Amino acid sequence: MSSSTKSISAAIKSIPSKKESLRKAFEELQSHSSSFASFSLQWNDLETHIDSMSKSFESRLKDLESKDKQNPLVEKSENPENPSKKPEESSSDAIPRPELKSFCENMDGKGIRSFIIRNKKELSTVRNEVGPALRFASDPAKLVLDAMDGFYSSDSKSKGDKDMELGSIRKTCILLLERLLMISPEIKNDEKERAKILAVEWKGKISPGGENPLEVFAFLQLLVSYGLVSLFDVDELLDLAVFIPRWKQIGFIRALDFTERVPDFVQKLVSKGKQLEAVYFVYAFELVNKFPPVPLLKAYLKESEKVAEEIRKRGNYTTRSQNEAKDKEIAALKAVITCIEEHSLESELSSENLEKRISLLKQQMADKKQGARLHALKPQQHAPNKKPRPVVPTMAAVPHSAPQTTIN
Repeated sequence: MSSSTKSISAAIKSIPSKKESLRKAFEELQSHSSSFASFSLQWNDLETHIDSMSKSFESRLKDLESKDKQNPLVEKSENPENPSKKPEESSSDAIPRPELKSFCENMDGKGIRSFIIRNKKELSTVRNEVGPALRFASDPAKLVLDAMDGFYSSDSKSKGDKDMELGSIRKTCILLLERLLMISPEIKNDEKERAKILAVEWKGKISPGGENPLEVFAFLQLLVSYGLVSLFDVDELLDLAVFIPRWKQIGFIRALDFTERVPDFVQKLVSKGKQLEAVYFVYAFELVNKFPPVPLLKAYLKESEKVAEEIRKRGNYTTRSQNEAKDKEIAALKAVITCIEEHSLESELSSENLEKRISLLKQQMADKKQGARLHALKPQQHAPNKKPRPVVPTMAAVPHSAPQTTIN
């Protein structure tokens, strides 16, 4: 709840006490009614009016709180290295720079997208300016849809999110969709139909297995921003939500009012080896009794060991694959330690043993690296002009005609 809605809520709660004070004042006034020739107002009439106004205020407050809960997919920081960091406040009174404002006034979707990409080094500042800038557009919903052109590259060889240029376009499109939702403009039927066509197209192009999370993220954000969620199967959307980052998942579920489906979603996460994400959902939606977190964390650690072994096997147990596997396992161990600290689980699952495991893996990697370095230096230790030693033939190289020694 924002500070503004909190103050409104507090004011509404104070109505009963203020109404009582007013009633006493009214009775005092009524006691002198004989002095007025036409004093016909009754307290019941006034009380009915106050109660009606109070209900109206409460209804409007619920609407405001509902809007506060929007902006679904940016509930947490966009930085995966620090998911606990609070999101940047979107300053509704930020003044957009003239160039950004001009793109919106001219309904130049590609122009605003290119501007954001060019100024990505100042993204934290630009992000706060985008919402206010969109208000200068005659049709913000149309402007943002125009900016979506090129989200899917026509180049069949594109590597999706790994392609730097395409990745920048996709992140910018998501930013515009988020900011559109925040300003909640009227979306005309034509634009809603256009967004629907785009959503169907995007859904058909999403890489299997969530290979490119930005594709999934943008599709879900498009549905929310243009009010298209009801047109798609809830289970399908939950299946897709598994592939977006954890700090986006929680916001998405809350914004779509899928709270009653959270237990199903937790099961989906667990079945896909995402027990750690499941734990955060368990706490966010108060399901600790139904899904005890410690067994989930232990299952996640076992799963991370399996993943590490698969990496080694796939890489034929080369030094590179073994290091990659260790890095993966270390990352999983650190994530669990963070979770233990955030939710005070130390008494149930000691992070000390996990820290020891991390130290062991790091030491193994260091030893391997040192051994490889020494091995590489060995040939250079021979004297440059030293003749090679004569090769002593093995038993397999001795001619069959040679006399053989019998061992009794």
